[in-house]
Amino acid sequence: KATTSPAMPDPAATPAQADAETPADQSIALQEFDSKQLQDLVASHKGKVVVVDLWSTSCEPCLREFPHLVALQKQHPTDVVCISYDCDFIGAKNKPVAYYRERVLKFLETAGAKSVINTMSTIAADELFVQIDVDSIPAVYVYDQSGKLAKRFDNRTPASPTEEGISYESQISPLVSELVKAAQN
Repeated sequence: KATTSPAMPDPAATPAQADAETPADQSIALQEFDSKQLQDLVASHKGKVVVVDLWSTSCEPCLREFPHLVALQKQHPTDVVCISYDCDFIGAKNKPVAYYRERVLKFLETAGAKSVINTMSTIAADELFVQIDVDSIPAVYVYDQSGKLAKRFDNRTPASPTEEGISYESQISPLVSELVKAAQN
């Protein structure tokens, strides 16, 4: 079961609903999920394009691309659900998931991620990466309106032959716009 405080919104709420349910003194909601709960969250948003961004505060490319996730949600507020999935937790017994919460929230607040559904992994990053077959982050999963994975972007899908990593600008945003447009036709 997802670990949430009473002030946290329903994980199945749309970003706009989540914002409305978030008290003024807590501008960013952050829930703890394992990978199964994350998949359930994605499935609960059938009918919309869902973008899941796996990132960490210790990953420079993640931090550089993250503002594009926020911008994507603002660009498509009714057709797209953007979910951030923080992977800071490394599994050390002396550093539980809660240890990372403050710095993750600080980054999310700085990034203006109020309109995004923000989650943290309760699975150690190395174990999670094996479970979902990802070599490294950032990694972004784009699901179409039927809930089917449309494309996964990670180090195996570089932005260009000369550029490492992923790019919202050249890869993810165009695909999301194409999926939204196709559904409107």
